[in-house]
Amino acid sequence: MKSSLPELRVFLALAESGHFTRAADRLGMSQSSLSAALGKLERLLGTRLFDRHTRACRLTDAGMALLPAAQRLVADWEHLVADAQDFGRNARGRVSVAAPNAQCALLLPPVVRAFSERYPGVRVQLHDVPEHEVHALVRSGAADLGIATQTDARSDLVATPLYADQFIAVMAPESPLAARRTLEWQQVARQPVIGYLPGNPVRSLLEEKLAERGIRLNYAFEIALPWTMMGLAREGLGVAVVTLALRPMAHWHGLQVRRVGRPQLARMLTLLRAPGNSPSPAVAAFRELLIGHAAPPG
Repeated sequence: MKSSLPELRVFLALAESGHFTRAADRLGMSQSSLSAALGKLERLLGTRLFDRHTRACRLTDAGMALLPAAQRLVADWEHLVADAQDFGRNARGRVSVAAPNAQCALLLPPVVRAFSERYPGVRVQLHDVPEHEVHALVRSGAADLGIATQTDARSDLVATPLYADQFIAVMAPESPLAARRTLEWQQVARQPVIGYLPGNPVRSLLEEKLAERGIRLNYAFEIALPWTMMGLAREGLGVAVVTLALRPMAHWHGLQVRRVGRPQLARMLTLLRAPGNSPSPAVAAFRELLIGHAAPPG
């Protein structure tokens, strides 16, 4: 015969009220059901827990010894249930997102703000990392979600398209290309180019698409961070080839932005998650909000 929380709650209600009728009323049960539950607990423990006096009762020595443990057990269970309910309604929890620098700086902040206003008890953790590290963080579970460029490489991660991020040319106002409203890739290729480091997924995708057209860029600077690229372009040291997501940063530097090519080349940004595990309610809510907000910043 096993006891359970209902019997412990009966025991605590009787210990606190000292009266069968008041205890039954507090628990919303009949006196016969309350007596049956107490009898079950006493048979399990092999000892009397109360001395009965008509409708009143008083704890025995065994009951007094059991009382602190019963209080802890019931309190721990109630805390466990409350915590689970908090997570279920997103009153508590954590969401961890890994994304490249530009997306952490420009795409995610408004989403984080909207999510935090809606679910203030949930902590959002951002991993501001180079793009090649995003997959590893999601795969290891260190990040619940990741943002990365879609590639043809096979992956064990589940990818959901977010938006198409078009390639653009960014230059100083004095650049000879700034006088043109639109550009062609052959024109950009004749200029010193400020681009991403070799092996960067964005650069690899662009070079693959340009190679299909027989075009090769002349890289004057190969840079890891977009802020450095903008600074070099501001000084007239070349044309920065980036994506539309960085347009707000280019405008902040007072640079000119031009779309390139018809049709325009673009990379697809995807939202990554590990397969097999069901996302927590908080992660699912953040994912839904991010997909709804997804668009090139600016």
